[in-house]
Formats: sequence, C-alpha cells, structure tokens
Amino acid sequence: MRRRGLQPSPQLLYCGLAVTLALLCWQGYELWTGDGDWLPAPGSEVGEGFFNVLMGLATVAVLLLAADLFVSWRLPSAQIHREVRHNLALDQWIPVKLTITHDFPYAATLEVHDHIPVDCEFEGLPLVVPMEPGHRTTVEYRLRPRRRGPLELTRAEVRVRSVAGFWLLRQIHVVETSAKVFPDFASIEGYQLLATDNHTSQMGIRRKPRRGEGMDFHQLREYRQGDSQRQIDWKATSRRQKLISREYQDERDQQVILLLDGGRRMLTQDGVSTHFDHCLNCLLMLSYVALRQGDAVGMMSFGASVKHASPIKGATNINRLINHFYDFYPDKSAPDYLEAARELMQRYRKRSLVVLTTNLREEDSDDIINACRLLQKRHLVLVANLREETLDRTLAEDVRNFDQAVVYAGVVDYLRQRDKLQEKLRAQGLFFVDCAPSKLTAQVINSYFSIKRAGYL
Repeated sequence: MRRRGLQPSPQLLYCGLAVTLALLCWQGYELWTGDGDWLPAPGSEVGEGFFNVLMGLATVAVLLLAADLFVSWRLPSAQIHREVRHNLALDQWIPVKLTITHDFPYAATLEVHDHIPVDCEFEGLPLVVPMEPGHRTTVEYRLRPRRRGPLELTRAEVRVRSVAGFWLLRQIHVVETSAKVFPDFASIEGYQLLATDNHTSQMGIRRKPRRGEGMDFHQLREYRQGDSQRQIDWKATSRRQKLISREYQDERDQQVILLLDGGRRMLTQDGVSTHFDHCLNCLLMLSYVALRQGDAVGMMSFGASVKHASPIKGATNINRLINHFYDFYPDKSAPDYLEAARELMQRYRKRSLVVLTTNLREEDSDDIINACRLLQKRHLVLVANLREETLDRTLAEDVRNFDQAVVYAGVVDYLRQRDKLQEKLRAQGLFFVDCAPSKLTAQVINSYFSIKRAGYL
C-alpha cells in the first residue's frame, strides 16, 4: 500500500524565478529607454507580436510540464524493505537497513526518508541513493531509541525526480516493522565478559574475602599456604599422601526479591535517563549476578499498579525478567511503602533478601519504617536510596553571591534531613545504600556480595 504526492522540483522553481527576473529586467530596460510604458500597447503591432510570443512560450511550457508529469506518474513505484533487530537496547545506536528496488526504464537518484517516532534519534537521513534500472540497493542509517517499550516503524518515503526533472514525485510506502526496546542489557553482556576474565572490578564490583566457613562445600583441592587447619580434609590427605583442603562456595538456593518503586519521584531525570530507568538497569544487573550465584530471583514493582514476576533460577532465564518489565513506566502516584510490603509478604513466603530501590524524603520516614519492620518479620531488607547528582555538583561549586549561598544552604539542609532518615533506618537493623544513580549498580551488587559472604541470609 502506498500514497503518492507531487511538488515542483527545485529546478522548476529556479526556472520560474529566472524567467520572472528576466521579464522584470527587460521591462525595466524598456522603461528606462522607452516611453515609460511597462508593456507595449495591446493594439500596436509591437504589442500584438509580444503577446503572441509570450502566449506561445507559456503554452509550450505548460505542455512540457503536463507531458513530463503524465509520463512520470505512470512509471512503476519503488519498493522498500526494512530490516532492524527485534530486540533493541535503550540509548544504544543500532543499524537500520533499507533495501530499495525500482523498475524505472532509466537511472534515477532516489531520496529516501524513514518516518521515525518522536522518541528516537537518528543519523544518516535522508539517504540519497543512485539507482540503475532493475538493480537492488541496500542502504543503512542509525537509530537510537530513547524510550523503553514497543517500537513501531510504519512508513517510509521515497522522492524521485520526473523524467524531465520538472517535478518531484513523493511515494509514501506502508512498511510496518515492530521491535522491542529493552533496558540497556549491554551492561549484562559486559559483566559476563568481565566475570569470565575475573575483571569485574572495572565495574566497581569488589569481591571481599570470605570470613568463616559457614558456606556450602564446593570441592577438594591441594593445600595452599594460608588455609586454616580446619579446612584440611584428613581422610583425603591420607589417601593421597599430601595435604588436601576443602574449598567452600557462597551458599546457593537462596532467594532475592527485587522491589522497584514506580511512584512519581522515580520520574526525576538524571542525565538522559530517569531514576526509574537507573533502578531498573541496576535490578536487572543484580538479578543476573544473583542467578549466576545459584539464587532464585523474583521481582515486584509498586505504584498506581503492581507488577510482579515469580522467582526464577538460572542465568539463562534473565530474559523472562527483562520481558516482564521492559515496558513498565512509573506514574505520578505517591509511593505506598506499607501497602507494597503487605503485598510482598503475601506473595513471597520464603525468607529472602528484599532489595528496595527508591528515592526517599523526610516525609516518608514513618511509612518506610513501618514497611521495613513488617518485611523484617520474615526477610532481610536492603534499601537502595537514590541521591540526585545535582546535589553533589552544587556542593562542589564555589559560592560567589547571595543567590548561590541560598541554594547551597538549602542543599545542605536537605542532605541533613536525608542523613537523619538514614540513621533512623539503620537503627532498625536495615542494610542501606545511598548514592548517585551512576554508582547505584556497583554499590548494590557489592552489598549483595557482602550479605552473602557474611552469612546473614
């Protein structure tokens, strides 16, 4: 299905402008040298000849334009096929391929536009494509989605000059392509590569040494300097006639529940992403790490609507969580921490590590404390609180005038209130993380490893 449109080509407009200027110049010359009339008198011999020539030229021009339009309009339309990956990552550039064919009897240069949604950026459009008769050409541009969820590309437009070049023919083709824009899962792929090379410290993740032996048995290995005497397996040592130690691993088959705030404060923009997107990326990364550790991971969001995913196991199942939450957006409702805690207690009976990501204020103190007390009856609670990066930038700036001093004092007072709330939460026996969005993922994963290795869960 396609629609056609028509507009004068730049060459036709230039020709019209040139003719108009020529007539004006000629008439100006006549006024300067003649009797002051703009045009020859219609009844005079000169006037009759002038108007006959003018009408003849106009008739020839109209016939040429009509013939060019008639012949070009009957030409077959170009065909367009679009190729794009089905699964896309948020804020990542991806290639889009357009394959174009046409059956024109002559070589033509096409100008191709793809109709891009407003929540996407693009590079390389419009595309200028020289085409030979009967040939197929594949061209490419780049697209960067700025919003998670379904992505629909429905139309593409081709502009081609007519046979004589007087007209610009527009062909709008319905080319429907669907894709899904997920949170930036490139970080998960990066973690997988770094974990393979034991270079996860590049992401800010620190693997602290294990304390004690309250871990699951992993394997036997040769004794190493520094192993405690309690690690030595004396039966294996007697059989092999050399010291053999037991090696332990972090406890497996535990459960982690990720609790994601979907309220109005998560709409706060930090950089190109909202606080909600930062938290979603963090929790998906944590879920992948926990699944690799052998733990089960469930996820729940709260706000005007509640969305949850039952606990899963196995790192290969991370796509189930991504597909479940990739199109979820925060709303303008106030967060109800106590109701979310009640909902979580009903859904998840097994003792778990509950990781809550949110953006707290002083007015939330009673609600969040009551919610955490309820969760602590069965679960271990880690609260990850986001701090706006603009606060740190304001504190780092020099104060040079009264207005800056007022802003600085306001930020200091606001941070003092946050510190009081953190002290109240830590007094309840909670694990607590307070950081800027850019550092959230590393700090939350480090806290997860610390809790696992200390045997709190």
